[in-house]
Amino acid sequence: MIKKSIKTILHFFSQSKLHNITSNYYIKHGYKANERPQYFNDILVDDKGIVHQPDVYPYAAFLSRRLNAMHVIDIGCGRANKLTSLHPEFKIIGIDHGSNIAFCKDKYPFGQWVEWNLEKGKIPLKKSLLNNSVIICADVIEHLTKPTNLLVNIRECLKYAAAAIITTPERDLVRGVEDFGPPLNLSHIREWNLHEMEELLKSVGLRIQFKGLTNNNNYNLEKKTALFVLGNNNETILHVPPHDFRVVAFMTAYNEADIIIPSISYLINQGIEVYLIDNWSTDNTYELASQLLGKGLIGIEKYPANGPSPYYDLERLLGRVEVLASEFNADWFIHHDVDEIRESPWPGVNLRDAIYNVDYLGFNAIDHTVIVFNPIDNNYLPGSNFNDYYSYFEFGTRPGHFVQIKAWKNLGQQITLKESGGHNVSFTGRRVYPFNFLLKHYPIRSQQHGEKKVFWERQQRTNPEEKKKGWHIQYDSFTSGYEFIKNTNSLIRFDKSNYYANYLLERLSGIGIARND
Repeated sequence: MIKKSIKTILHFFSQSKLHNITSNYYIKHGYKANERPQYFNDILVDDKGIVHQPDVYPYAAFLSRRLNAMHVIDIGCGRANKLTSLHPEFKIIGIDHGSNIAFCKDKYPFGQWVEWNLEKGKIPLKKSLLNNSVIICADVIEHLTKPTNLLVNIRECLKYAAAAIITTPERDLVRGVEDFGPPLNLSHIREWNLHEMEELLKSVGLRIQFKGLTNNNNYNLEKKTALFVLGNNNETILHVPPHDFRVVAFMTAYNEADIIIPSISYLINQGIEVYLIDNWSTDNTYELASQLLGKGLIGIEKYPANGPSPYYDLERLLGRVEVLASEFNADWFIHHDVDEIRESPWPGVNLRDAIYNVDYLGFNAIDHTVIVFNPIDNNYLPGSNFNDYYSYFEFGTRPGHFVQIKAWKNLGQQITLKESGGHNVSFTGRRVYPFNFLLKHYPIRSQQHGEKKVFWERQQRTNPEEKKKGWHIQYDSFTSGYEFIKNTNSLIRFDKSNYYANYLLERLSGIGIARND
């Protein structure tokens, strides 16, 4: 009797949940769908150079490279203008029906084109093809009367595919929170906000790795498109590391007394051990740091051992890090500067736990996206938490900012940092994790600090041989009278409540950041 009652309750629950999915699709009560949608005939129209969702396909290419994927599969490809831009680097597969797929078959013989009604039946793709693939489903779900068939098929594909990207207009941002439908676009059935779409994806068993917003087009550059990165269903995330999992940061320093204590303390609180290499600071950086010995700071040295050099010898410092990495018994290493704060891709997950999960998934190196914090006043109190004090930033746009592979697994082999100026660790068998960590950079803390650092500690101590390699050029244009204090109008306010969602692709990949070559 009890078993029968339980079965009845479970049956009722499953049917109620299914009704919620298939009838309302987790959209707010009272929303009206478009009952007579038009077929989306993806005719290429001249929109004066406007590219809709300009960062989605470049991100798919980035993700495919990092995951060593051979195929990019575009479900609901339309006329495949963006998809074909990924050929010949990747084998492209487009899936759609009607005149759109007929156009692709006729226009692009180099692609594989699959005709399938997205709302009916099983997706006609072999498991062998899905292996080593990344799936795109961009601006499709809002066109479907019954989107759950497509989502269930994507879930089944992700038993084999490495990852999937789903995008859709964010209704609250496009239309406003008071919108109850139907959509103004006559080919859209219904539109979701970010939370509603998240619930719908979860309801069919899709595993969301990251969620946030991306640009609607390259003209407005408004964050009004919801984007979800879905993981392979056979993987899980955020395992708890064993107690003996060690990560050591080799931190190099020169005259960083104002931030040395909070910088080291931050890493220690993130579960990271620190070894400090002081380049003969002329302030009390060394003495202050020594207070943390035995409290997470596992060692400190002055380098070079025989006394200070007249130059800032970055190559020699990097060589010292290479030697130390071959001597220390740790699982992972980080090449770290004092004026940096590192964060994992998952807000609230500390660095040690995040690095362990990178390791668990079989990757052995980590890249970073750089955001540079600038002073807007001269009021920073030395020794206080600079990570909290500085709140205005700009994305790093120099070429060196776009390669920051500065954390790596100890594989018992010699690594190389010198060749790249410390930006790109090199070793045999390197596999870079597909999602960047965040590197928050605080190079200048006030007008006085900027003048001292740039004009005396950098320009006066630049090694001429390293300068010939193109190193240390970022401060060449700075002359006496340069204003280091920035106007907030030219910067972005770092707001923890929205940064991680608003700049999803930028922080995970660097895609969408304007590069200054």
